[in-house]
Amino acid sequence: MKKETLSITDKVFLSVILLIATILRLWNLDSVPFMHDEFSALYRTNFDSFQQLIRDGIIADAHPAGVQIFLYYMVKIVGWNEFWLKLPFALMGIASVFLVFKIGQQWFNAKVGLLSASIVTVSELFIFYSQLIRPYSPGLFFVLLFVFFWNKILFIEKNPSIPTCIGFALAAFLSSQMHNFSLAQAGLIWFSGIFFLDRNNKPQIKAYIFSSLGALLMFLPTSYIFYYQLFVRGGIGGWLGMPENTFIIDFFKYTLNYSWLFIFAFLILATLPFLTNKALKDNKLKLRITAILWFLIPFAVALLYSKFKEPILQFSTLIFGAPFLIIVMFSFYNDLKITVKEEITIILAILLIGITTLITDRQYYKQVYNQGFDQIAAQMKKNQEQYGDSITFLSYSNMSFMTKFYQDKENIRNNYFFDKKSELNDFKEFTSNIDTKYIGIGLSDHSNILWELSALAYYPEIIEDKQWFNTKYLLLAKDGNQLPAIIKDVEMQDEWGCSCVMKPTNSDDFHNIGFIAEIQAIDTVTDIVLVTEIRDIQSDSLLLWLGEDNDSKAIMPGETYYLTNGFYLDSKKYDKENVKIKVYIWNKSKDIVMIKNIFCYKSKKEPYFLGLYEPLN
Repeated sequence: MKKETLSITDKVFLSVILLIATILRLWNLDSVPFMHDEFSALYRTNFDSFQQLIRDGIIADAHPAGVQIFLYYMVKIVGWNEFWLKLPFALMGIASVFLVFKIGQQWFNAKVGLLSASIVTVSELFIFYSQLIRPYSPGLFFVLLFVFFWNKILFIEKNPSIPTCIGFALAAFLSSQMHNFSLAQAGLIWFSGIFFLDRNNKPQIKAYIFSSLGALLMFLPTSYIFYYQLFVRGGIGGWLGMPENTFIIDFFKYTLNYSWLFIFAFLILATLPFLTNKALKDNKLKLRITAILWFLIPFAVALLYSKFKEPILQFSTLIFGAPFLIIVMFSFYNDLKITVKEEITIILAILLIGITTLITDRQYYKQVYNQGFDQIAAQMKKNQEQYGDSITFLSYSNMSFMTKFYQDKENIRNNYFFDKKSELNDFKEFTSNIDTKYIGIGLSDHSNILWELSALAYYPEIIEDKQWFNTKYLLLAKDGNQLPAIIKDVEMQDEWGCSCVMKPTNSDDFHNIGFIAEIQAIDTVTDIVLVTEIRDIQSDSLLLWLGEDNDSKAIMPGETYYLTNGFYLDSKKYDKENVKIKVYIWNKSKDIVMIKNIFCYKSKKEPYFLGLYEPLN
């Protein structure tokens, strides 16, 4: 590969692309609140010593040490400041755009590099993960930097220089310290390099061997962490859902901003060179196949691991190989003769369509700059000013310090926190004893609908329902309009009773459905269950069964108790037209009990609730 001198036009294009990449990643960065994963990473910086960080914060996690060590020292310098903590990650995202250009130029020419960098500049995949203080942006940066030096050793420098060898070793090592998939990506790239070595070029072989040994020597002191996480801890996943069969299609749609216009433009522009014969007549087939495998092999490994071990596949795990696939897609512009005007048109089309779909169709900045943790606190502040001491605030999240961080910023008072270690019955008991007229409840981290229903049992009037990504806020009143009752005032002693069947349709505008059974004991009730089922409407076969009981709590004569049950009616699993929902009471102990009401609660998940990863419409 010959070193290419950039023309004035290409330098201008590159400057414009990098300027746009900078604006899109740094625009109001100080207004981007922390998300759940960022809070988790920051929480693990609260250790008294570096040794404790390694022992309790890193080894017990599922990621390499690099980002966590960086954050440990960064927090000591700037505190929990959103802008300064996010800035290094955003800058590495910008630098990655430049490296995509350089790799495209090294492999093919400047046109290929500019077109590929244009896609990376305006793709939500690369922008979003540049604004998170997580391993993805630095992992991508160091993988691309590794390929940059890999190219120099294999294709550019006949006698690789010492700085090139040092850069190769450092980039390989740092790739291994960011994310397990950037480690795997770097390993795959290194292995494929063996097949590109020139057996007659001893300086090249020597440089490749000694640079690789240097990277390995740096990695060895950290290898125990990788070994412990993978083999002792038992895996590197466990918290994700099984990938859908449409995952790879969804990934490409997400990368192109879930826009059919962007997808269509990308495919047209990528296939345009095939209208000429020269598109298939160069000698880069081996390199193209290799770059495609850099994407496909990690995807296949993650998919198989997810199917047979535990789920680990998500959009972010493919970010390290995606740029190489994009470069290959545009690689056929290598020998295509186009005018400066045509080049301007193509690059501007990519940038304009990408920016437009990102901001208008995806409403990216509205979503990212309005995250649940800060917006829940903002709503609480508004309601606190409105209702004063007549409102109590409750919050549920995986770890309560996340909600507390932003509520402390807003000086929220009379607030109480529950997390994944809290018991639902304790929450019910606490809510039943609140004496204020209103409660504001913030729910996040895919909270079970039972928490929502338990609050509604005692505060049945919904005044506000606000939703953001993976979070919602409800303002509820104790005295007011109740939820609709599907069963009222039924005394039962039999084992089964109070059955009701609902037949939803696809036109029904709800995603969550829940039931609240208000029961009053006549005898002492010891074992009673509220059951919900999903059944096939044709065969009556059982598709889902859920039962929520009184948790061994004896309900004394005259006492009122609330049973709650419900679920998310996932449209990917269930077609509303073909299922029916059944709710009933299972009085296992056959005690005499009065079913005062069974209330039905339906709620819609707004597009923003899952909008950062799914289409808004």
